[in-house]
Amino acid sequence: MEKIKNSSMFLLWAGAAISISEIYTGGLTAPLGLAKGLAAILIGHLIGTLLLAFGGYISFQSGKTAMEKVRDSLGPVGVKVIAFLNVLQLIGWGTVMIIQAGRAFGGIANLSLPVSMIIMGFAVLIWAFFFNNYSKALNDIFVLILLVLSVMIFFRIDMQSLPPITGQMNFATAVELSIAMPISWLPLIGDYTKNGQSKRGVVLSSFIGYFIGSMLMYLLGFLITLHTGMDVIEYIVQSNMKFIAGFIIIIATVTTAFMDIYSAVISSKQLFPFKNENLMIVLYSLISLMIAFVFPIENFESFLLMIGSVFIPVYTIVFIEYLTHYKGQSSKLNTLGILIAAFGTFLYQYFVNVEWGSPTIMVFILVAVIYLTLKKVIIHDALS
Repeated sequence: MEKIKNSSMFLLWAGAAISISEIYTGGLTAPLGLAKGLAAILIGHLIGTLLLAFGGYISFQSGKTAMEKVRDSLGPVGVKVIAFLNVLQLIGWGTVMIIQAGRAFGGIANLSLPVSMIIMGFAVLIWAFFFNNYSKALNDIFVLILLVLSVMIFFRIDMQSLPPITGQMNFATAVELSIAMPISWLPLIGDYTKNGQSKRGVVLSSFIGYFIGSMLMYLLGFLITLHTGMDVIEYIVQSNMKFIAGFIIIIATVTTAFMDIYSAVISSKQLFPFKNENLMIVLYSLISLMIAFVFPIENFESFLLMIGSVFIPVYTIVFIEYLTHYKGQSSKLNTLGILIAAFGTFLYQYFVNVEWGSPTIMVFILVAVIYLTLKKVIIHDALS
């Protein structure tokens, strides 16, 4: 892949954040009310996007993809486990995008769900193929248009109406949902930032681009649900901006989902050899579409938290290895790293269930302390 300009990097990550899924997730925070909801979204995005940008930075520094950095930390065998899980979650995200966009677009265009999902699925495939082979400039143009149109929707929301909001939301869970969305991009940001223009440009453009795009989407969903009592799909279907909404849905879906499909292909290189990336793009696009018909993933809140439970402990190990200037695994498997990352996954699920504090912060601190302590003990014993 050619070098990505700082402006294009900004728009790439702003575009990644603009999606129905992000708007919908923002709406889940509405039961907290205005002040607590805004605070949860802001705190979560600051934490999650900082971690995301740092993941992009270390890939730029080494010129390696996200999974190649995992390979450096967990070894050639360890990375296969993580790459497999990453491919699964990326295909899963592609499926979520196709289903949600299909529901919204079908409601606007008066099409059946199967037909609208097929349209979305093939739109994603074409966009991923075009981005990989021809030009990234078109993506930049459409992301700018999306940002403008998304801002326009703000002025269509009746801010005077405050219907009763059903459902419950814990503040800590709301913060975690805002952290988890940028964290879900952590296993693939390096696939793009490794080709950035400069160190500072990579950090600032990926952080600011994703932060602005994702905050905009979360706030849209939050305010729509807070002031109308509807989720984003209900609101769009009933709005008088159907043409604009339909355009936003199609373009937002392809500018986000194509990155999932493309990075699933890149991660697959850690699992098995292949030369034809275009063939794999077609294959993974079709698999995501087929899964949308067989396993309709509607409630993806648990899916989002599951991604965090896997990749937060893994990337804690990756970050620690980078910060301690580790040069790569001499063995095929970093057994200590894999075991502690697995333990971190259970810890994350525990903190999610008790709904106390941020699972991301708690797991990051505990995994880092345990890993550094045990690694020091092992090194000390080996030298004794």
